[in-house]
Amino acid sequence: MGRFYQLIKKYHKWLGVTLAIFFMFFALSGIVMNHRGFFSRFDINRNWLPKEYRYSNWNNAAIKGVKEIGKDSLLAYGNIGIWLTENSFSKFTDFNKGFPKGIDNRKISDLHKAQSGELFAATLFGLYRLSNQDNAWQKVQLPIEEERIVAIEELGDSLLVVSRSHILLGYGKENYKTFSIIPLHGPFGAENRVTLFRTIWTIHSGEIWGNAGRIVVDIGGIAMILLSITGLFYFFAPKVLRRIKSKTSLKSKIKSANRWSFKWHLKVGIIVSVLLLVVTTTGMFLRPPLLIPIASKTVKPIKGSRLDSPNYWNDKLRDLVYDSHRKVFLLATSDGIYFTPANFSEPPFRVPLQPPVSVMGINLFWPENDGSFVVGSFSGLYNWNPYEYGLLDYLSGEEIEPISELSSPFGSLAIAGGAILPNGQKIFFDYNKGVFSTNSQFTIPQMPDVILKRSGMSLWNLALEVHTWRILGFIISNFYILIVPLAGILGLIIVMTGTLMWWIRYRAKTKG
Repeated sequence: MGRFYQLIKKYHKWLGVTLAIFFMFFALSGIVMNHRGFFSRFDINRNWLPKEYRYSNWNNAAIKGVKEIGKDSLLAYGNIGIWLTENSFSKFTDFNKGFPKGIDNRKISDLHKAQSGELFAATLFGLYRLSNQDNAWQKVQLPIEEERIVAIEELGDSLLVVSRSHILLGYGKENYKTFSIIPLHGPFGAENRVTLFRTIWTIHSGEIWGNAGRIVVDIGGIAMILLSITGLFYFFAPKVLRRIKSKTSLKSKIKSANRWSFKWHLKVGIIVSVLLLVVTTTGMFLRPPLLIPIASKTVKPIKGSRLDSPNYWNDKLRDLVYDSHRKVFLLATSDGIYFTPANFSEPPFRVPLQPPVSVMGINLFWPENDGSFVVGSFSGLYNWNPYEYGLLDYLSGEEIEPISELSSPFGSLAIAGGAILPNGQKIFFDYNKGVFSTNSQFTIPQMPDVILKRSGMSLWNLALEVHTWRILGFIISNFYILIVPLAGILGLIIVMTGTLMWWIRYRAKTKG
């Protein structure tokens, strides 16, 4: 069919065979990531994974915070769930009764002891209350569809529960059984925009069109797996046939399967070609280096999509802290930190001086006695005074130059959480290195076996590591970040050459 056809066939064949395994893993991991709730019950033993994924010295956000609940009784919470311990951290008792099966279902972002003595836990899949009857966690019904809860605060007889998009008010100091949505204004004069990263992410996953969009992308993933398998079969079948000297029936079956593979490789390929082009292109921009030029860009939400919400704060809320000195709340969001009145009657006002916060979100936010705040994220640990324009490195005390936007993903410290213990001792948790304190004499015992055995990695998180190919970091170090953009570029070539081959064959067939 011509030299051009033979040229693109050569590229399509060899690139396809070389990258087939990669694309199958991209597809499988993507399908898992698209349905976190369904796969949340499945865990992977961390001993099967590279050492970077195993717990050591309370790393990997094993603990995000510690809450005192009684004399010499503490609750440590984070990615390992909730565990009862005491001031010396020498003994741990499982405190996760009532949470659904799976480590994802007991990842705790905040834990709060109300003035009434009741305990509330903020999880990926809803707000939970500890039942006094059977000492088990029970899910609280909230008037919102989203389930991810990020923070819990209490002011007077009001319990404030923060999801990624709403602030909910629980009232009735004795039980907080009824919750309502607090109308939260957008900043004065602000235009409702979303990050370009989030727009591309939701297009890539299909979430931009809700569950129907996810299913369409899932179908694309299944098609990618089928194309990879049929392509490999079509490539290797002739080689297998040449090695078979007899067994005519086996040869016949292989030839028949090969014809079937070729037929459906063509049909499925052309049907999903546009979808694969969209998914591949968007995926390339979700990882460095192509992520860098879009990281700080914002766009108007696509009309009619899930991003097109009348709620200005849709998927933007991250934490809430009350400033008792000035009687205002500080609202941490993906757009920065804002002041808001205690009754939320006025639009939030963005703080002029912003602390460095990783684009991956704020992980530590508590008030100090002097009116300043401790702010921690994967960009580091800082002492921040928004009223006196003060910003210091928390550990060194050195003054930090103010910034105007969210910081780079990682700094010298990757703060995953922290706590103030009953004796006043402050401890912090670095995601990579684990627990540390400003007091060199203070230590926490190593993680006990009982926690290690019950704290695997969720299948969703493993899928994320595979999808981004961080899973290969222990072999190729930071070069893993190049896999996604390179595979994306080569994937586009495979799809386009395959489409061109189909078109050339179609034109030749119709003319003939």
